[in-house]
Amino acid sequence: MFPILDRYGSFFLYSFTMALAVGIWLGLGLAARWRRDEADEGWLDTAVFVMFFAWLGARAGFVAGNWVYYAERPSEIWQFWQGGLSYHGAMLAGLAALWGWSVWRQRPFARDAARLAPALILVVAFGWLACYLEGCAYGAETTLGPLAADLPDSYGVFALRYQTQLIGLGLTLLILPFILWLGRKWPDTAVFWFTILLLSLIHLLVGTMRGDTTTSTSSVLAVPGNLLDVGLVILAAILLQYQLLAAKLGGQR
Repeated sequence: MFPILDRYGSFFLYSFTMALAVGIWLGLGLAARWRRDEADEGWLDTAVFVMFFAWLGARAGFVAGNWVYYAERPSEIWQFWQGGLSYHGAMLAGLAALWGWSVWRQRPFARDAARLAPALILVVAFGWLACYLEGCAYGAETTLGPLAADLPDSYGVFALRYQTQLIGLGLTLLILPFILWLGRKWPDTAVFWFTILLLSLIHLLVGTMRGDTTTSTSSVLAVPGNLLDVGLVILAAILLQYQLLAAKLGGQR
């Protein structure tokens, strides 16, 4: 684990922050090149708006999940530099922001969603990398050697654990070329909801291997994060089926 990359006086360069920043920049670069043949000058404003509210949602989700701690230290809620972000909070807030922006600015949801889908995959992938460098989202103890390594938990206790961060990173990057390929064949909104479906399935799968949450094979759905993943999978599957059926009946993109 490499939580701190360097120090400049009283300033610390955190690996989590850098990994996320690189993922965002690469995601924006991919979005700029993806569908570049389609004239659209407002996509960057959309991306910035969605990222800002996803960031707020990520912090709100983390605070809500650790409310016992923050209830006694309310001044730390707004101290974003201390870290603490929630994947589910970011995902839900980002989806709401994208929908709200399309309504407010009267922009086609499908076009923005399709352009940002590959970028979202990159940001999530680098989120897994950030967790690997920071040591968060660590795996549960296991005896499955190929998927495990001698890794610490958040208290520095080493054990043979699932390499959850690297598994999440690898699976997420694996779907990127597939989504790029589908992006030229499927309707725009279908590509977006299929992206959400795959990301949620990956997060649910890796979530069953994590050691930083109370999970077991008999109580996987008792964990709030896993329940949210299941909900996103069901929602995305329904909307995906609807979009594909609508495209088939309409005979147009």
